[in-house]
Amino acid sequence: MTVGPMKRRHCSSMRKRFTTFSVCLLVTLGMAGFMLIPGALAQESEPTLQVRLSKDFGYALGSRIQGAFSVRVSEDSDLVQITLWIDGQRVGVDDTPPFRITFNTSEFAVGKHSIMVIGMTTNGLEVSSPTLEYEFLSAEEARSDAFNVVIPILGVVLAVMLISSIAPVLSGRGKKRFQLGTYGSAGGAVCSRCALPFSRHMLSLNLGWGKLERCPHCGKWALVRRASSSELDAAEARMKEAESQGSLQSEDETDHLQRLIDESRYETDD
Repeated sequence: MTVGPMKRRHCSSMRKRFTTFSVCLLVTLGMAGFMLIPGALAQESEPTLQVRLSKDFGYALGSRIQGAFSVRVSEDSDLVQITLWIDGQRVGVDDTPPFRITFNTSEFAVGKHSIMVIGMTTNGLEVSSPTLEYEFLSAEEARSDAFNVVIPILGVVLAVMLISSIAPVLSGRGKKRFQLGTYGSAGGAVCSRCALPFSRHMLSLNLGWGKLERCPHCGKWALVRRASSSELDAAEARMKEAESQGSLQSEDETDHLQRLIDESRYETDD
């Protein structure tokens, strides 16, 4: 098939236009990439302040806070000043290292707030911290939160103490009084209050540092570790001396549990 001169010139013109368009497109993309990449790199390498919020007085649980707090920044030799902003409002300025600015949540409305710190360096550069989000509570909300946290913990502690008191009785160890020099597989301990020896129980709660035990001599609850042979020998000597002087009065777990039951009873008048 023969292509006419007019058609050949038209095809050649189209090829030139396409080539010119391709070159322009590549140049445009290259320039755009050249402009965007430095901006992205600058954003990634932009310095930021490391901020730490600490409680001076009040309540803090996670992002829920109430009371007096301090904002501190990590030590930076280039910093000459920091400014604290809460919800876009300047709250305080500090130009003396170590930098620290205090605020009280009672000076703001109850609810969510954003906290940010902006620092000024020696060469006049501004550096900012990430925005921190906190919920400022009222005093009543803080008390309610604290109550909801403390009560379950106290319940667990009381339950542990009750189990530690009852478990030896249920296991049969509470049926006999402590015998000097006999400590069992859990070992012996020395009371920090009366300095007398007693046996640790296998079923008592072990909290790592020691077992939660009640001294049968003075009734003190404490976390007690396994005493060494020399510590037990010295405590046994003190106990023998107290027994010889008639000044030792102790009760075993069964007696202690029975006393607690008796003390909890009450009578009503008819």
